[in-house]
Amino acid sequence: MIVLNYHELVDADPSNAWGLIHDVFDAHLALYEDRLISPQTFLQRCSDPEADAPDAVLLTFDDGFLSDYTHVYARYMETGRVPGFMSFIPVGFVGMPGRMTWTMIEELHKEGVAIGSHGMAHVDLTAVSDRELDRELALSKLMLEDRLGAPVLLFAFPYGRFSRRVWDAALKAGYTHLFTIQLGSHRGFEPFLYSRLCLTNEMDMNYLRWHLQDPNAARSFAWKVSTKLGLYRRMMRVRYR
Repeated sequence: MIVLNYHELVDADPSNAWGLIHDVFDAHLALYEDRLISPQTFLQRCSDPEADAPDAVLLTFDDGFLSDYTHVYARYMETGRVPGFMSFIPVGFVGMPGRMTWTMIEELHKEGVAIGSHGMAHVDLTAVSDRELDRELALSKLMLEDRLGAPVLLFAFPYGRFSRRVWDAALKAGYTHLFTIQLGSHRGFEPFLYSRLCLTNEMDMNYLRWHLQDPNAARSFAWKVSTKLGLYRRMMRVRYR
């Protein structure tokens, strides 16, 4: 399975590299629309390796932008073009200009969008104290669960940055699926880590086509050799100690 990561969708002239105009997103959608799966299907297949479908594509959106509700949900999900998606919320940003309100987030949850945490203040978790790390993980989870009335088991690392200390704290807080923005197929070097390709307005369409054809194509020769020899997991555990 291939997991794609987006941020804000805008009408024109994105204010930063993370925003995409609607026409570009529509062009992306045309490439993989018939391969899309819902978050529920993705999670079911994650728990059953034999059910994995290499060509399947899951959409995820970070930062709780208003466009998750007004465009991804209203324009694409309600019309049936997108079967569902994951929305990762930085809880401290809820209700701010350009961000979703709690009412919107609650509606998405009721309609089958998988809501995950993106921390409280969207900070680099590898650079904060243990106390702040616990607050970012536990408080955001507690607040989301209180509003949704359901367990929140998904977490996306802000900026994609993590370490063993961070993922250990996330697992201890009760998350079961942790998402980053590494390249490659969905399953990371640990069974609870999931890789995503982050799409920006600076990315060439051919690159997306290449990734959809083979998500591991951009991996280095060293990765391919170490994976074949069964050494990749050990190497990564040393790197992210």
